Amino acid sequence: MTKTVTFCFDFGSPYSYLAYNYLSPIKDAGAQIELKPVLLGGIFKATGNQPPATVQKKGEYMFRDIQRWSKKLNVSFKMNPYFPILTVPHMRGAILAQKKNILEDYMQSMFDSMWLKGLNLNDQEILTQVASESGIDPNEFAEGISSDEVKNELKVNTQFAIDKGAFGVPTYFLEDEMFWGIDSIKFLLDALKS
Repeated sequence: MTKTVTFCFDFGSPYSYLAYNYLSPIKDAGAQIELKPVLLGGIFKATGNQPPATVQKKGEYMFRDIQRWSKKLNVSFKMNPYFPILTVPHMRGAILAQKKNILEDYMQSMFDSMWLKGLNLNDQEILTQVASESGIDPNEFAEGISSDEVKNELKVNTQFAIDKGAFGVPTYFLEDEMFWGIDSIKFLLDALKS
């Protein structure tokens, strides 16, 4: 039976971007990947965790560490000059894109705009343009991310991650086991092979 790995992510996390670009070893191990958009801010609030950028030494380390991982994984990366970006509408857009069966296109557009092109995705006009490039009509995007259905689904996803033990992203779940952070992928791959 094919195993399923749930991948919880938020566009505001540079590690989520790197992890998204490094999902192929999981697929190569024979697993299916369930993409689950979550709201990192909601996870932080529920668990008492803090964004790395709010803790000086942690933030300084994170910027160096991301560069190391970028080189190690051979994934191009550019720190977004507008970081941090409040990703509530972006993540609601991911829910909308999932409903339209274009989530992977949306994720690629959003992650590239955030961590390659360095766009100001706090700007609603730019955000809408990026969403439209992935295949979502601008009016549909504006209406969709304001709908109760989309808002509630993002809350449900975020609560799912919290209930299973997440305190940040990227987080992977294989059945009842949690793997946090891009460096935990080696343990996830071991678990898939066992």
